[in-house]
This record gives sequence, structure tokens and C-alpha cells, in this order.
Amino acid sequence: TEAVSEALVRLNAMTGNQTETSGMLEQAFKWMTGKLHEEVIQLKKEQSKGFRDILPSEEALRFLYINVIDGRTLSSQGEADKTYLVDLIADHGSEMTIYGKARSAIILAKNNQVRKAKEYLQSVKEYSVYTDEMGRYFDTRKAQYNWCDYKIPTEVAAIEGLRMIEPESKAIDEMRRWLLQEKRTTSWDTPVSAVDAVYAFGVDSLISHGNENLSVLKVDGKKVETSPATAGLGYVKSSETVGEVKSLTVDKVNTGTSWGAVYAQFMQKGTDI
Repeated sequence: TEAVSEALVRLNAMTGNQTETSGMLEQAFKWMTGKLHEEVIQLKKEQSKGFRDILPSEEALRFLYINVIDGRTLSSQGEADKTYLVDLIADHGSEMTIYGKARSAIILAKNNQVRKAKEYLQSVKEYSVYTDEMGRYFDTRKAQYNWCDYKIPTEVAAIEGLRMIEPESKAIDEMRRWLLQEKRTTSWDTPVSAVDAVYAFGVDSLISHGNENLSVLKVDGKKVETSPATAGLGYVKSSETVGEVKSLTVDKVNTGTSWGAVYAQFMQKGTDI
């Protein structure tokens, strides 16, 4: 329920509210709010027994994140539970995973606790490593495995937190570079991870809208005519009939990250294969 709701509220945030899914989200929020209240009851019991440093589960954190992205007002009980958990997050965040801290930074920033959000985000960045080839990523067990993937949800949460709180940070593009390298090696592994990763690129104007200057491709010095980019994706495909090709050159004229591939194909009789 959380995975589907997260995808839907992100889609609404990017493109405007989808009337087709509003009923689904309304029912999902009712169910998730009920589960959140059950957890709050249990956490308060632990507090009454003297336990310290208690934290909401990452499922509860995910719901709080979904709620701040969606922006809806919960029931009076739901709002009270949310306030209680946000205070817990602000006071006891040192034991969180990187994913938890990145998500908490977003939640806190949306609840007018920007200073604490920046502290958590700084901690997230300190766990990252960087190489020119791979970009910036997390090579630590604190970027924990969850049911859909190992590191992609953590990477996307960090990117979103940086975009919201430190939009000028160069770490954003460095982390996106790692996501692209993951696409090359694992194809983002699952549909859920793929939706997560695409969101990291699609949430702002860095995604092409098809009206930018295209890279110039030349085969043996002759310019290749490319068709207009697919709207919203910037995807261009061109097929060329060639003989003895000696060179392919690409003149990239835009800033930001570009991605491309070259394939060679030939025909042969089945008896010769």
C-alpha cells in the first residue's frame, strides 16, 4: 500500500492531481493512518516503561513522507500521531539508517524544522563516497537492504532531500550519475526500483522536454539527421546504413547528463551461422 501510494503522490506532485486515483489514495490514507496509530500506541507504551531513544519504524517514516509530499490534512487523531512522531524524529535520529535520515530530513523540513533537517542531511552526505566513474553513492551497511532493493531507495531519498534543502549542491548530479551506472549494470533490478530511480531524474527541469539543442552525431564526418526528441524524455533514435565505417563522433552541446549507445547489426544466412 505504501509503495503504490508513494508512486501516486509523487506523480501528483509532478503532473497535478490525478482524478482517476484520488479514491484509491483516500482509502489508502485511511488504512495507513490506522496503522500509524497502532504504532504510536506501542511506542508510548515503551516510553511509559522507561525506554529511551525509541524511533518510529521505517514504514511509519515512509507514511510521514508520503503525507508531506501529498500535503493533505489527516484526521485529528492522525495529526496528533504525526506531531508525536515528528518530535521523536527530531530528538532521536542518531541511530537511523541513511535512508531513515534522508527521509527524516524531508519530513522535518516540511514541518518547519529546517535546521535539524540540515543536520541530518549533513550526516547523510558524510556516509557517501565518490569516484569520477561511479559518481557519489553509499558503500556501507547503513544503506540498508529493504524489500525492493539494496541502495536505490537510499540514493533517491538522499537526492530528494538535497534538492529540497540544498538545491545548489553538486552532490545531486554526482548521485544521479551513480543511478545511471546502476541502470547499466542491474537495469534498476525491479519495477519498483525503476519508478524510484526515474523520480530522481523527473522531479525537476533537468529532464529534457524535447526542445533543447540535440547532440550532433557524425559518421565518417557526415552529419546524421536525428528525429525530434520524444516529448518529456529527450530520447532520440537514428538508424544508418553504413559500409566500412571508420569513425563516429558525438558533439554534446548541452549541460547535464546525457546517455547514449551504438549498436551494429548485419544479416547472414541461417546455414552460415
